Amino acid sequence: MKVLGITRPGPADVMTLMNAVCGAAAVLVVLSYAARPPADLAESGVRAATLLLLAGTIFDSLDGAFARGGRGTALGGMLDSLADALTFGFAPAVLLAQLGFVTASGPGRVLVVLGFLAYVSGALLRLADFSSSRQDDPAFTGLPSPLAAAAVVSLAFLTTSPLVIGIGLAALGLMMVSRLSYPKLRGPLVAAALAAWIGGILGTLGAFDMRIFAAVILLLIGLTPVLPALMPRERVHV
Repeated sequence: MKVLGITRPGPADVMTLMNAVCGAAAVLVVLSYAARPPADLAESGVRAATLLLLAGTIFDSLDGAFARGGRGTALGGMLDSLADALTFGFAPAVLLAQLGFVTASGPGRVLVVLGFLAYVSGALLRLADFSSSRQDDPAFTGLPSPLAAAAVVSLAFLTTSPLVIGIGLAALGLMMVSRLSYPKLRGPLVAAALAAWIGGILGTLGAFDMRIFAAVILLLIGLTPVLPALMPRERVHV
């Protein structure tokens, strides 16, 4: 007897769903700090939400591996975009916006709201564009949403300024729909991403000053699209 009234999810779909669960849980973490002292959100709240978002990136990687192994279903593409929209679009923006509201006055709140809307809109457009027409491109056009989420979380460790948060969210939203080129994770980049993930976990758990690590992540995300232009070109000898 068929129990589910939908296409039966496969192992890859379960991984994607777990990605979404991590994002939803991160939103709940932020909401749970609404009635607590602002310093609690800036410290333990940010760390708890960050750990959930980092877990989401693992499930996001696993669903692709499962799908390539033939363990996906027709649900995969749509479910993946929805999960990424929640975990890398909505959840980190909620976290950073709530931090901005802690110290924001009237104009500051407006700036944070505008930045929040720009970021979420950019993430949705970026994901829809990728899913509809760019999955086979050799590189990512626009800042990938997981990297945008990493930048947002990094900002959460560095500031609660409404001005910085509003501008930062808006800038990242624009970067996601820009023509900036980011390489896909292949070869050495996989090892670099794994090292960054491990560093993020350790820093979030207090192994070292997370502010330094966050600043490095922001710098790398900002420099990645322009590094090819800065590299010396090989001379062609005739």
